[in-house]
Amino acid sequence: MPNCNLKVVELVNLSPTSKAVRFELNGEAFPFTPGQFIMLQIDLEKTGKFTVRGDKNKVQKRAFSMSSSPTENKFIEVTVKTVEDAFFSDYLVNYLEEGEEVVVKGPFGQFYFNENDTKKNVVLIGAGSGVSPLMSMLRFIDNKNLDINVHILFSSKTEEEILWREEIEKLSEKEKFSHTFTLTREEWDGETGRINKEMIEKFLENKNETDFFLCGSPSFVKDIEKALILDLEIDKERVKKEMYD
Repeated sequence: MPNCNLKVVELVNLSPTSKAVRFELNGEAFPFTPGQFIMLQIDLEKTGKFTVRGDKNKVQKRAFSMSSSPTENKFIEVTVKTVEDAFFSDYLVNYLEEGEEVVVKGPFGQFYFNENDTKKNVVLIGAGSGVSPLMSMLRFIDNKNLDINVHILFSSKTEEEILWREEIEKLSEKEKFSHTFTLTREEWDGETGRINKEMIEKFLENKNETDFFLCGSPSFVKDIEKALILDLEIDKERVKKEMYD
């Protein structure tokens, strides 16, 4: 699909710092593969609610991975988390309103799930907003009822920052889905600390029949990649990754 103006049809609160933004498709097809991203372009000062600091251009473009499944035909969705000095994400989470139109271009990206070239088991590993493309994969596998076992391992700072928690827990009631949540800055009854080799080994049954998808900050992805390829001796061809700046 070329550049198009899509209306924000729904904003879903996920945490104090995160929202899902849904863009109405109006019956038009928006084909993409789970894991890919779109470019959003917004005049941040158009509504008068937000002022761009410094000498930055008021019209900004940013890439966001889609968290909706390609099987969803009513809207496309991105999961957005605002962080310090990320004024574009700040606008989407705190100022964007339903009914606004946003320029959307895409899809793009080589990080994706290919249902025709995958192992029997899939492990999705993410942190923060890195869960976005992993949710697209998770939903796609469920919607198409693919014969694949999926485990999602998701790292968050605190319990209230576990994005899409309810949906992931609901999916895990099905036999082929399971999950592990870990917190890095808060104690609770579940796993705590950064994702490492030992945490992965707890649920990894057949590493030779498993595909891995990693998404998060560069340091997060590099650490997980090292644990998989060097420590657990996973074939690097079975490890796909996407790094968010």
